[in-house]
Amino acid sequence: MDENEVLHLLQHKRHDWMNQIQLVQGYASMGKMERVKEQLRRVIDESEHERRLMNSSAVHFALWLITFNFRHSYYRLAYVINNDVDLSRHDEQLVAYADQTIKAMDEFNVHEELYEGTLQLSDNEENAGITLSWNWTGAFTKEKELIKQLEDIGYRMAYVNGSDLYLELTIE
Repeated sequence: MDENEVLHLLQHKRHDWMNQIQLVQGYASMGKMERVKEQLRRVIDESEHERRLMNSSAVHFALWLITFNFRHSYYRLAYVINNDVDLSRHDEQLVAYADQTIKAMDEFNVHEELYEGTLQLSDNEENAGITLSWNWTGAFTKEKELIKQLEDIGYRMAYVNGSDLYLELTIE
């Protein structure tokens, strides 16, 4: 990334933080303390997942995730990392699978539809691998073709239920 891209990314992150702070402030001004606590818990949880990502030793994948919402205007992705995990040996593979996944989704998305997703990463103790579980909400065209393409990438579980897309892949 060049200096302008880094600065733009930092501006994007600052904007996200300000939105979260304004939500807390708004709930507090209306006396909705349960909502304040809920929003603060959400901010703390997101920060913990970001800490785990930063400490995962997967530099390329961490950058891919952190810049995702900045680079994709019709996708919003959150991520959950269940525990501290060393992703260094899977770094390049994670980026490759993630790129292929989004490329396949792009091919079958509905123009100007907003897709909201969560990526959950967990270590697979059976084979020392990493399991990626994606959940996306949004309509897709040609769902059967999308599923076939995702299965060809390597997803062992891929299905569409209404406007929900669920994917699971384990990297060994």
